[in-house]
Amino acid sequence: MKKIIIFFENNFVKSALALLLSTIFSIGILVVTLVLSSAKFNELLFQSYLASPLLLLMNIIPIILIMVLLYFIFNTLWLSYLLTVILFVGGGLVNKFKLTYRDDPFVFRDLKLFAESLQMSKQYSLTVDQMLVISIIILLLFTIVIKLFINIKIKSKKTRVINIVLMGILAGVFGNSYFDEDVYALIGDETLINRWIGSQQFQSKGFVYPFLYSAKGAKEIAPEHYDEDQAIETLATFNYQNIAEDQKVNVISIMLEAYNDFSKFDTVEIREDVYQDFHDLQEQAISGDLVTNIFAGGTINTERAFLTGYYSYTDFYKNTNSHVWYMKEQGYTTETMHPITGSFYNRRNVNEFLGFDHFDHYDNRFRYVQEPYLSDWAFFDVITESFENSITSGKPYFHFSTTYQNHGPYDTEAITTEEYLVNQEGYNIEDYNIANNYLSGIKATNEAIKKLITYFEQREEPVVVVLFGDHNPWLGVGNSVYEMLGIDLDVSEVTGFKNYYTTPYVIWGNAAATEVTRNGFIAEGQDLSPNHLMTEVFEQIGWAGNEFMQYLKGLKEEIPVNHTVFFEEQGVYIQSEEIAPASVSKWEEYLNIEYYLASTKPKK
Repeated sequence: MKKIIIFFENNFVKSALALLLSTIFSIGILVVTLVLSSAKFNELLFQSYLASPLLLLMNIIPIILIMVLLYFIFNTLWLSYLLTVILFVGGGLVNKFKLTYRDDPFVFRDLKLFAESLQMSKQYSLTVDQMLVISIIILLLFTIVIKLFINIKIKSKKTRVINIVLMGILAGVFGNSYFDEDVYALIGDETLINRWIGSQQFQSKGFVYPFLYSAKGAKEIAPEHYDEDQAIETLATFNYQNIAEDQKVNVISIMLEAYNDFSKFDTVEIREDVYQDFHDLQEQAISGDLVTNIFAGGTINTERAFLTGYYSYTDFYKNTNSHVWYMKEQGYTTETMHPITGSFYNRRNVNEFLGFDHFDHYDNRFRYVQEPYLSDWAFFDVITESFENSITSGKPYFHFSTTYQNHGPYDTEAITTEEYLVNQEGYNIEDYNIANNYLSGIKATNEAIKKLITYFEQREEPVVVVLFGDHNPWLGVGNSVYEMLGIDLDVSEVTGFKNYYTTPYVIWGNAAATEVTRNGFIAEGQDLSPNHLMTEVFEQIGWAGNEFMQYLKGLKEEIPVNHTVFFEEQGVYIQSEEIAPASVSKWEEYLNIEYYLASTKPKK
C-alpha cells in the first residue's frame, strides 16, 4: 500500500486537518489515562468519567494541545503522536503505581523527585494487567500506522510559527480554568469516593486534569492576608531563651517507618510478644498518639513538621528556620541519619538547610557498612556509636533519624513461618501474608528499641529518647488488609479518622535525665499533630526555647491537633470547617507566622 500523502497546498487546511486528526487520535490516549486513574480498574469510576462531558473535556484538551503543538514544532504527525503517548500514558502509569503502593497520586510536585522515584520503584513489583498492556501496544502500533499511511507537511515555517503562537494563546486561555477551585470542586462523582481522602478526590477527576491542577500547590503561596509586620510583632512578644548549661540533656529522636500498634484494635488478634517490648517502654515513658496528616506515604510531611514546627509543606531550598537551628545555636552537635539514599526528598541538601551539621545516609556511609539496607537492630547501633563520638568531643548531642525497616510493600507470599497475626476464618491468604510479614518486621523493630533503651539506661549522661511513627502502613490495594481486619477507616467520623491517621509516640528519659529535668517522664501524653511534638519534648525537658517555640506552646494548648479533616479543640474533635472563630483566628495567626519564618533565613 502506498502512503497517503496529504497534498493540499493551503496551509490553513493542513493546519485544520492536523488539529482534527490530533483530536481523534487523542481519544485513545484519553481512554488509557482514565484507566490509569486508579490503582485497580474501577468500572463504576470509569463509567462516571464517561458520563461527565466536562470531565472528559478537561482531561482531553491538554492532550490535544500538546499533540498539535508538537506537530507544529516537528512537522511530523506520527512523532507528535508518539511523544504525546509517552508523555501522558507514561505519567498515567506512574500515577497507577503510586496509587497502588502508596495510596498517593502522581502530582506536579513529584517531578522534582523524578530521579529518586526511579530508585524507589526498584523496591516494588511493578506489574500491569493484560488489558492495559494490550491497550498500550495498540497505541504504539497506531504510531506505525500513522507513520506508514498519513503524512501532512506544512512547508511554510511562518505558518508553523504562527500556529505555535496560537497554541500558546489557547493554552493561556484554558489555563485559568485548570486552576479554578470552583471548577475543580464541580468535577468528579463524590458518591463513589470518600471525599475526605485527597487521593480519592484526585482519582474521581481522571488523571490529566487533576495532575495539572496540582501544579497550583507546587509553588509556595503566602497565606491569604499575609502580614509580615504582624508576624514580627507577635514573635516580638516573646524573648529568646538559652538553655542553661546544667539543663542540657542529649536528645535522640527516631521516626519509625510505617510504625503503628495494631494490638490496640479489638478486631485484631496478635501474638502478645510482638508488641511486648514496646508496651513495656510505654509504661516507663510519656506515651500518646500522634495524629499525622498522611497515610501509607508522604513520610517527609511528618518528619519536617517535627523538625520545624510547621504545618504546611515547604520545599526548603535555602537555610530555613527550624528547631534544629536552635539546637545548633545552643552548642549541640546536630546529626541526622537515614539508611537509604540521601537524595530521597532532597534530604541531602535540605537537612543542611534545616541546620544539621552532618547527614549520614546510604550513599556516603551505610553502603560501605553493608550492601543491603540496615535493619533497625544494626541501624540503632550506629546511632549509639555517633552519640558516643559526640560525648567524647564534649558537646551535647541532638540526633534525628528516619528508619527504613518496615517500609512497604509487604510481600503477599509468606516470608516467615511464625504466625504473628492469629489466622481467622475468612482471611484472604495474600492479605494475611501482607499483615503477618509486616508484623514480623515490627517485632524486630521493637526488639531493637528495647536494645536501644537498655543502652541509654546504662549511660551516665542525661538522655531523652523520642520515638514516633511517621504514618500507618500500606496494607494491600484499596486498603484490603484493613478491611479484612475489620478496622474502620471512615475518616468522616472521629474513630475512623484516628484509625487512619494515628501512630504512637513515646518520650523517655534515663535516670540522669530525670534528675536534670526533675521530670519522671512517665505520663499519658495528649493527642498531638506532628508540628507540636517537638514542642512537647521541650516542655517535658523544661526548655523555653526561642520565640517561635514559646508561641507554639500556647498554640498547642488551644489546638493540639490540626488537620484538614478534624481539629482538636478543648479536648473535643471538631470537623475543621466547624471550629470556633477564636480558634480560626489563632490558626490563621499561626499560618502567618509559619510562612514568615519559612521564607526568611535563621538570624542567629
